[in-house]
Amino acid sequence: MSLRAIATFDVSTGGGVGHGLAAWFGAALAGPLRGRLEQEQQGTVFFSASTRATERAPRQEYQPLATGWEAMRQELLSEPETAHVLYMREHLGKPLVHVRSSTIRLRRPNAEAQLLFGADCGGLDDAGFCAGAVEFLVAALDAVNPAFAWLGADAPASEETNLDWVLNRRVRDSVREARKFLRGYSWTTVCPEELSVRLGGPGALAATGAFHRVVPLSAGGVVLQATETAAAYTDNAVRGVFEALHPVLPPGVPQFDPAHPELRYFPADASRFRG
Repeated sequence: MSLRAIATFDVSTGGGVGHGLAAWFGAALAGPLRGRLEQEQQGTVFFSASTRATERAPRQEYQPLATGWEAMRQELLSEPETAHVLYMREHLGKPLVHVRSSTIRLRRPNAEAQLLFGADCGGLDDAGFCAGAVEFLVAALDAVNPAFAWLGADAPASEETNLDWVLNRRVRDSVREARKFLRGYSWTTVCPEELSVRLGGPGALAATGAFHRVVPLSAGGVVLQATETAAAYTDNAVRGVFEALHPVLPPGVPQFDPAHPELRYFPADASRFRG
């Protein structure tokens, strides 16, 4: 399994949705994609980068990305319908790194951004790789205060979170309420400032003992890394995260979804949990 990072941007995102998208792709270029730009110039990887302003608009390509990034960044600030940067070892092969964003299912002005770390980026038990993945998340979101974000090996490729699936919540509803109820949780979870405050702030969250690392974001919100590596995110760690975050989780009894057996969650109604 591979790590996947996901972030939700809404109208309350610091600097606006476009700023959030540009920060996400920019942090990817400075981090996970940094070595890929040189490989692109050497012709040793297959590459694609594009945006589409609306569903009916023509696709705008950015090749090579090393010189096309500024033009792509300006387009991201305009909140395009879709955007993506993809590197592959061979044509139509498995992604080495894939960064993408879309407003389609979340509905404008909301947008979601994702980053898939390919299998050759590092193992789930590699502490150095896992630390670097969390650093990407911090760099991408530090000036943003997103509505929600997470990083994990159990994150689905769709816009739904673990709690969307097991609580049968519609994406549009969980996004609309993202600053009232946390959309989900995983190995690393990002709470927006509104929810972090309700939980007592970074200090109180660190004091729960549920997290290996707690990183406040400059624009508000907090990054919560449960364990040193994603491989160490055991059922006990999942329960610890749930217990720390349950006051801001949506109500309802989770129901196992056979279509997504990889989802990780603690099987209790957060609104009724007493420890």
